[in-house]
Amino acid sequence: MQEAIETKTVPHCLDTSCNGLVKPEIVFFGEQLPSSFFNNRHLPSEADFAIVMGTSLSVHPFASLPQLCEDKTPRLLINQEKVGDLGGRPDDVLLLEACDSGVRKLAEACGWLEELEALWATTAPDEVAAPKEPVKKSRDELLEDEVEKLTREVEENLRLGKAQHEWLEKHVDNKLARKQDEDLKAERTPGLQPADDPDSKKMAPVASPSTTKTDPGGDLGHVFPHMKKPSL
Repeated sequence: MQEAIETKTVPHCLDTSCNGLVKPEIVFFGEQLPSSFFNNRHLPSEADFAIVMGTSLSVHPFASLPQLCEDKTPRLLINQEKVGDLGGRPDDVLLLEACDSGVRKLAEACGWLEELEALWATTAPDEVAAPKEPVKKSRDELLEDEVEKLTREVEENLRLGKAQHEWLEKHVDNKLARKQDEDLKAERTPGLQPADDPDSKKMAPVASPSTTKTDPGGDLGHVFPHMKKPSL
C-alpha cells in the first residue's frame, strides 16, 4: 500500500490468484459509514476532553459528534475557522489557526513539545520542521529600515507638494486669463468700464457728461422754465 501511494498507482492484492483492488481503510466521500460508527456514537458523551481539528463539520452524521459531548466536557477546536456549535459553550476553547501550530501550542501547554517534535521528526524529517524564530536585526539594519521609511515618506510629501503647486499655477493662470478677457471686453464696449471690484464680472455704466456738468451761471431755463436769468 505504501509503495502504491508513493508511486501514485492503484494497489492490488499481493495474491496473484486474486489480484483484486485493495481499498484503503478510510471512508471515501459519498460512501456509507461503517456500522462501527453508529455502534459507538455514545462515546463522545463519555469523553473527559474533546479535540476537534481540521474539519468543516459540514458533512453529517459525522458533523454531529461534537454536539454529543456533555455540556460540562471541555471542547478544543484547532481550525482555520469557527465551525459547528463550537464556541457556544462556556468551556469551549478556539485556536483559529493552522493545525500544525495549534497542536504545537497544545503540546507546549501540556509539556509534551519536545516529545512531539522528536516523534514528528521520525515520521517526516525532510518535510516537517519546527517554526523558525524571526531573525533579530542589528542596530544598523534597524536604522537603515527607519531611513528607508522616512525617505519614502519624504518622497510622497514632495510628490503631493508638486501636484498642489501645479494645481495652484493652473488656477492662477486661468484667473489671469479671465481678467484679461474682461478688460478687453470693457475696451470694446463704449460707456462701460470695470467695476471697482477687480474680481467682479459686472460692468458699471459711465455717466454722460451732459447730465452731470453744471454751470451756476448758465441758462437753466430748459431745466426750470419758471425761473428767469438774473440780470447783472
